[in-house]
Amino acid sequence: MSELLQVRNLTKHFGGLAAVQDVSFDVNKGEIVGLIGPNGAGKTTTFSLLTGFLTPTRGTITFAGRRIDNLKPHVICRLGMTRTFQIVQPFPEMTALENVMMGALVHHRNIDEAQRRGRNTLARVGLAHKADTPGRELTLVEQKRLEIGKALATEPQLLLLDEVAAGLREAEVDVILDLVRQLNTEGITLLIVEHLMKVIMNLSQRIVVLDFGQKIAEGSPAEVSANPLVLEAYLGKEED
Repeated sequence: MSELLQVRNLTKHFGGLAAVQDVSFDVNKGEIVGLIGPNGAGKTTTFSLLTGFLTPTRGTITFAGRRIDNLKPHVICRLGMTRTFQIVQPFPEMTALENVMMGALVHHRNIDEAQRRGRNTLARVGLAHKADTPGRELTLVEQKRLEIGKALATEPQLLLLDEVAAGLREAEVDVILDLVRQLNTEGITLLIVEHLMKVIMNLSQRIVVLDFGQKIAEGSPAEVSANPLVLEAYLGKEED
């Protein structure tokens, strides 16, 4: 598999705090990669650095062969990498279709074409029947699907999902798992931040683990779940 995303020595300081410190990893085309770690490990900061919402203190980010670590979010989005957000924020007064059309307009300024692509995207995420429903009237799981739909409408090669299953019931989590798998079979590469181990272990071919802003492990789900450093990060060090 060819490398789609290359992260090298990614570092972000906020004053004297190193939120991310010398983190390096790759995401290959067609993969689903999990990014995990305890609260405060630097996962969301890493997502924000990758997508241009924050500028690295040092390090490089290369996407599809191009350096992007000093580009703005809208430029990175047009290049083919976009993200969802943990706290869903649909445009409340706009319909589900209009919400998704906002993403489609990144590449398609013609309103009719954006609407056509918006309807296709709603069908992909299981919301075709909610096209005319205002964002504020959607249930949480529907808003989660809409959040994915808004990102999908930008036609990403690499989609970053930030805790897309948070707050959902078990049956709803299974629906999201099926949706993510389907998107991957359609050719979309995914990098996923998630606290629910069921999601990460069921979806990821490879997992990168952060703790206190540093990468402490990388490997298959089986390798990572047996790694002593990972167990210590999540469970604490056993006293002698």
